[in-house]
Amino acid sequence: MKILITGANGLIGRKTIRLLIKKKEHQIFATSQKRVQFGPDVNFFTVNLVYSDVNKLIETIRPDVLIHCAAMASPDACEVDRYSSSKINVEATVRLATACRDYGTHMIFISSDFVFDGKKGDYTEEDSTSPVSYYGETKVEAEKSILELNIGATIVRTALVFGCDEHLSRPNIALKVIDHLKNGKPYKLPFDQFRTPTNAEELADALIKLAEKRVGGIFHISGDEKISVFDFAKQIAKVFGYDDSLLLSTSTLELAEAARRPLDSSLNISKAINLIGFKPKPLSHSIQSLKEHLNILDATKGCS
Repeated sequence: MKILITGANGLIGRKTIRLLIKKKEHQIFATSQKRVQFGPDVNFFTVNLVYSDVNKLIETIRPDVLIHCAAMASPDACEVDRYSSSKINVEATVRLATACRDYGTHMIFISSDFVFDGKKGDYTEEDSTSPVSYYGETKVEAEKSILELNIGATIVRTALVFGCDEHLSRPNIALKVIDHLKNGKPYKLPFDQFRTPTNAEELADALIKLAEKRVGGIFHISGDEKISVFDFAKQIAKVFGYDDSLLLSTSTLELAEAARRPLDSSLNISKAINLIGFKPKPLSHSIQSLKEHLNILDATKGCS
């Protein structure tokens, strides 16, 4: 099977590609704006999805499945630069979805827990969306456009994805916490934002299962432990043996970030557990795995 991954320079894209390489069962194609070295098993294309002819891209590769990871994923950046956010998160996605329709490609779109307003938590796939940030709005708009095309696509909502790889395009929350603590710098984190943190490698495995099964519809793929962002950081400090007094418990209001955050956007993953056998490991285990992976990368090429 031919699988095309966009956003190959990001954490989710990289983890998915590396797992596909290990499986040795599929032809792998990947794109990003900057070249990424994956070796001879990956057919790589440098593509700017906003300005390129994505129809030609899909026509040339003719993938059986597209896993669309590329996105402007920083809520604050999206809030500040709404034009670019809409171009990347909505327009490019819709053009890719249309091309998938035209060439019979199954599309998997990566969405977010930020499609919800955070007023209740434990959100299922059937709950109504009501984003409180522009980033969330772009994800909702993209989801609706894909569903309106009626192409049997898969929409995967995930949350607070963490992990490590070489030269990432953007650091995730876990790496930010580690960097601050390792360098003895205080770090303010919200005690009143609750999420279900997601191990990037487990998410990648679920994406490949969905690709192989070509299961359509909306799926929530995340960890199964609801935890505040502050307490998540404290767990990281404990596993890594850092001084957690540098972690400063702060309210969302006090942080005054550019984009509003939902206060409890925890996801219910029962559907994924029942339909594709998704079962995340305990959060502490995932943090320990991150520590081991970081030790390996630090000993070789380093992690960003």
